[in-house]
Amino acid sequence: MLLTFYLLFIGLHVSEGCTLDKREPVISITAYPGGSVLLPCYCTDLHTKPERFSWKKGNTKTRTYRVISSESGQYRNRVQLVNGHSPGNLSLLISHLTEEDGGVYWCEVKDLYKAIRLTVKGCTLENRGQLLIISAHTGGSVLLPCYCTDLHTTPEEFSWKKDNRYRNTWEEISSESDQYRNRVQLVNGHSPGNLSLLISHLTEEDGGVYWCEVIEPPQSLPFVPFALVTVIFLHIIVAVVYHTKRNKDPARVHYSTADGDGVVSLE
Repeated sequence: MLLTFYLLFIGLHVSEGCTLDKREPVISITAYPGGSVLLPCYCTDLHTKPERFSWKKGNTKTRTYRVISSESGQYRNRVQLVNGHSPGNLSLLISHLTEEDGGVYWCEVKDLYKAIRLTVKGCTLENRGQLLIISAHTGGSVLLPCYCTDLHTTPEEFSWKKDNRYRNTWEEISSESDQYRNRVQLVNGHSPGNLSLLISHLTEEDGGVYWCEVIEPPQSLPFVPFALVTVIFLHIIVAVVYHTKRNKDPARVHYSTADGDGVVSLE
């Protein structure tokens, strides 16, 4: 009698769970206010789903970390996981960025972590600390230049103002205001960091001192005077000269620099 033996071999592989892909010790990413940024974090096996993980942001002052949640105050409705249907993709998308979002972030799985340093660049005005002098003529137009040093930067808040010498106040310029109604517009050439202002149909009343002002968000800094912390400005002096030979005498525009707070003069 013959005996037949059947052997069944079964290979069993037990996954160790999610091991973070750490190609670089710390990843540095630069983004801009108002935009979005994706903070990358992956398991080496994208099919692996970690039992639990979290995103945290470091506080350099207290040397602590706080968990990021779409329900928390700073990130409310601004963060979401973007995994592309891969359970091992733990990447975090932050939208509507502010400069306060800059810092060191940690993607943490069990005792493993991945560090990302995020820099959110704000607007620093070009030529601040200089005086710009511009000359133009009544009836014509003038472009008051104002730029962020990085033209890809979108300032959270900025305005143009003019000095009212009679009231000793700064009045905000708007296309809806009486003096400038339908005569002013921003000309940025699709560059968010170009804050230049075009004034058309010039009158002698348009002459004066103009400010291009960028308001920075509050930051945790040692005490210094408020204006130095929150305001970056371009100071512009505009002089509009009346003449009757507009067709024969072209507008004269010249620039000069002087010590001061960044000024432009129009003659």
